[in-house]
Amino acid sequence: MTHIVRIDASALSQGSESKKLADFFCEQFMQNHPNTQLTQHILAQTLPSHIDEAFIGAAYTPAHARTEQQKERLSYSDQHVQALKRADVLLISTPMYNFSLPSTLKAWLDNVTRVGETFKYDANGPEGLLNIPKVIVIVSSGGDYTQAPLNKMNFVEPYLTTILGFIGLHNVTFVNAPGLAMGEESKTRALNNAQQALLNLI
Repeated sequence: MTHIVRIDASALSQGSESKKLADFFCEQFMQNHPNTQLTQHILAQTLPSHIDEAFIGAAYTPAHARTEQQKERLSYSDQHVQALKRADVLLISTPMYNFSLPSTLKAWLDNVTRVGETFKYDANGPEGLLNIPKVIVIVSSGGDYTQAPLNKMNFVEPYLTTILGFIGLHNVTFVNAPGLAMGEESKTRALNNAQQALLNLI
C-alpha cells in the first residue's frame, strides 16, 4: 500500500488552483495505484499552532518525563510527525503569498521540524531523519516568479528546499503554476503545463 500525506496551504475554501492541481494528482495517482491510502490536511480548516515557550519546553523534555500538559501541547506535532514517518509520498500544495509561504504552512513546518524526531545533531552537524521517496510541491502564483528578474522575489522554493532537506527530504520536485493572474491564456497554459508535469510524476 502506498501512503500519500497531502498538505494544502491555501486560505481559500473554494477556487484554489493549487488545491485543484493537488486533487488532479491524487485522482490520477489513485487510478494508477488503487491500493493507496490518502491522509489529507487542509491547514486553513485545522490551524497549526505557532511555536511558543510551552512547545519548546515540551519538545526538549525527554518523552518519558513529559507531563500530561506537555503531551497535549505536542499532540498536533506528534500526529503529523508520525504520518510523515509512514509516508511514501508527501504532496504539498501552496500558493505564493507576498513572495513567500502562507503562515499556516510555515507553522506546520515548525511543528514537524523536531529534534530527535525529524532531525538530530551529531559530531558532523544536523542530520535529517525522514525518508520519503517522493516529495512533490505544487506552487501557484498570480505573477510569474519562475523567470528572471522576478525569480529573485521567490522565497517559496528556496525556503522549502532548505527546510525539507534539513529534515531529510532532499529529492523534492516543484511543479509551478505561475502567471495565473496574467490573463486567461497565461492561466490556461500554466495549469495545462502543471497538469502534464504531475502526470509525468505518476
